[in-house]
Amino acid sequence: MKRIFFILTFLFSISAFAQDLREGLKAKNDGNEAFKRNDYIQAIANWEKYFASGEKVVSEDLNTQFLYVSSFKYAASEFLKKQDYDSAFLYYEKYNEKGGENIANDSISIFNMAFAAKKLKKNDVALSLFKKSIDFGYKADRCNLYVADIYQESGYIAKMKEVLIMAISQHPDSKYLKEMTSMLIKPLLKDAAIPFNSANELAKRASSENQADYLITMTLSCAKFNEAIPLFEKVLKYDPQNELALTYLRVCQDNIKSFNEYKADPSKR
Repeated sequence: MKRIFFILTFLFSISAFAQDLREGLKAKNDGNEAFKRNDYIQAIANWEKYFASGEKVVSEDLNTQFLYVSSFKYAASEFLKKQDYDSAFLYYEKYNEKGGENIANDSISIFNMAFAAKKLKKNDVALSLFKKSIDFGYKADRCNLYVADIYQESGYIAKMKEVLIMAISQHPDSKYLKEMTSMLIKPLLKDAAIPFNSANELAKRASSENQADYLITMTLSCAKFNEAIPLFEKVLKYDPQNELALTYLRVCQDNIKSFNEYKADPSKR
């Protein structure tokens, strides 16, 4: 009787183990079906059951393992389309952890992960990934625009200008050229305004001074106007029709011309 009970128990154990194996294979098939439906989250869940099932074929099933890793990338991409940046970044991170060399050479995923990181204000991560994308030559113009924007938001205006000037030079036909130029013009005008405003204040003060003081003050004023001229010309290099730069450049030139005429004939004051 005891022997019969032992045999029955043993057979039950074998049957339960076989059932586990069948459930493992079923999980694999369910994962395959979910993948075909583009339900990558469900595919991942099913394949993880399959990998944990104890099936002997798991270690040799390279195709399923490849699809499993790729599903993290596809899931991330779908979340990105829905503007669910938290989930997109999370699944790109998982793809990065599980994919290893796969993502190291996947320029599209690197760019997309950088974009999600930027949206989440993970600026250090975004900068690193955008630079990798640039190294790959993938959407380099757009990457530089985003890098410049990150520097601008972080208050690194000098770095922002450096990136934009380089990008405009390297990508003169970029569809993002107008955005890059617009971003660059504002700080360039601000740079030019510093000596211009100083020159203008000196010129106003000089108008009420006696002749000796007038000469000294206007000399200083014209030196500042001369300092502003190349800065306004730099603006016009990137935006030839910029009205502010054209107007202020003319003011600089007119003031310098008037002072030179005055020095030649003081009666013209």
